[in-house]
Amino acid sequence: MLITNGLLLISPKILQIIIDELDQATNDPNLSVTQGRILFFALLIFGVALVGGILRFAQRRIIQGVARRTEFHLRADFFLHLQKLSASYYDNVRTGDLMTRATSDLNAIRMVLSSAIMYTADAIVFFGLALAIMLRIDPTLTIIALIPYPILAIIIRLLGKHIYTLYEKIQEGFSTMNTKVQENLSGVRVVKAYTLEASEIEHFNELNQDFVNRNHNQIRFMSFFFPLFNFLPGISAVVLLWMGGVHVIEGIISLGEFVAFLAYLMMLRRPIITLGFIVNTFERGAASMDRINVILSEEPEIYDGDSVKWDMKSINGEITIKDLNFTYPDGVPVLKDINLTIEQGKTLAIVGGTGSGKSTLVSLIPRIRQAERGTIFIDGVDIQDIPLRLLRTNIGFVEQEPFLFSDYLRNNIAYGVEDPNDEEIRQAAHNADLLSQIEEFPDGLRTFLGERGITISGGQRQRSALARAIIIKPKILILDDAFANVDTQTEDTILERLDDIMKDRTTILISHRISTVKAADHIIVLNDGSIVESGTHDQLLKQNGIYAGIYETQLLQDELEEL
Repeated sequence: MLITNGLLLISPKILQIIIDELDQATNDPNLSVTQGRILFFALLIFGVALVGGILRFAQRRIIQGVARRTEFHLRADFFLHLQKLSASYYDNVRTGDLMTRATSDLNAIRMVLSSAIMYTADAIVFFGLALAIMLRIDPTLTIIALIPYPILAIIIRLLGKHIYTLYEKIQEGFSTMNTKVQENLSGVRVVKAYTLEASEIEHFNELNQDFVNRNHNQIRFMSFFFPLFNFLPGISAVVLLWMGGVHVIEGIISLGEFVAFLAYLMMLRRPIITLGFIVNTFERGAASMDRINVILSEEPEIYDGDSVKWDMKSINGEITIKDLNFTYPDGVPVLKDINLTIEQGKTLAIVGGTGSGKSTLVSLIPRIRQAERGTIFIDGVDIQDIPLRLLRTNIGFVEQEPFLFSDYLRNNIAYGVEDPNDEEIRQAAHNADLLSQIEEFPDGLRTFLGERGITISGGQRQRSALARAIIIKPKILILDDAFANVDTQTEDTILERLDDIMKDRTTILISHRISTVKAADHIIVLNDGSIVESGTHDQLLKQNGIYAGIYETQLLQDELEEL
């Protein structure tokens, strides 16, 4: 940058020499300037410009490369931090907003790291070198040329915060619009089912227009802001033209020096013009960095604490729950005084109505949600003292609404396994009663699934998630209503194939169907967050309580279906 700007500032000096020589030759008949000398200086200016251009190219390539690498690392850190945040964090955060921060905001930061920093450093170096040369030519003219700059500094100080606020509002509007698009595309089938396309388009247009209006506010402001950087120096240029001419007539400076001074003055307009861009870019980058820092400053609720037993290498799977209570942030108690022991290799079934706390209970075991210390133990060790990676890699979890990635079916099943072979994948799919259907697909395991696995049926999605849980050979298997989307015959087939797998693993089975849970070693009934009934299938029937009522209702439904 120093060399580039130094070469750029040589050109007016060469121009000064040529003009002074021509002026002396005009006034003194005994002097002459040959065409060869003029050509030499012209080629010299051309050569300086050529070398300066090459160096400018190298300068931009280096700085832009550094900015891109920094953006890469910052985006990677941002994504890593999102992975660390607890599941509860995403309950109240919009996906579209996070996407805006990961893309548009990071791009604004990159612009600061590349263009804004480059232009700022370039302007400082160029301004300093040019100022030193101008002071040597004529200190008085130089002082006059500097008059607008303190005024510009005050204006920048006053208006910079306004630019920050305007851009922050623009990014908020962009986030809202992104969220609308993301939700609308995810729920496109619901929109079409209710024929609400026109309503959704109207709502999107309102958000779109709001985003445009926010940008217009910034455009109007910047349309006033930028001309100031040309207007004030322009006034001083008029004064300098008059005073400089007087100094030439009085012999204070030569004609060549005056032309060189004016050339340097015109060159100073370049950093002045870029000053508006620099201020705008820095303020936008500052607003975006603050938005990124809001996320980066979020502390994960669930993490490996100081008490973690790092020397712990495996778990067996015995689960003990003592006096467990759990309340969501809204203050409503979900689980109350839960006490349970599930021996290694045994199966616990959980039955209960909607909202009774079944899913919340099982989500606490792999620490997807955080229970209080001293309430859940595995092999006698508090789960908060077990390394998170060890805990979760030993738990196979199939949720009520399984999530599949936009990827090959093979990769979805083998998601939790490193370097799996096709035989392992096929065996897991067989155990989930999915293999026969996979073989009917034209591409088999190479079938590419749409977003969230939408291209296959609900039952196939659940069985794919079940195969994904089985293939990691977990010590603890949690099936949260994992058979809700399959018929009873398929369910029986799967349970029969899981018998051998479940013998060596602690299994927690949640289901609304009594046929699914009746073979479990132990069954509990949850109601309003509390265990109200407990025992085997036969014992619970004898109690003639909630469980028996559910069983009789389902028997009646089966009889009606047979009719």
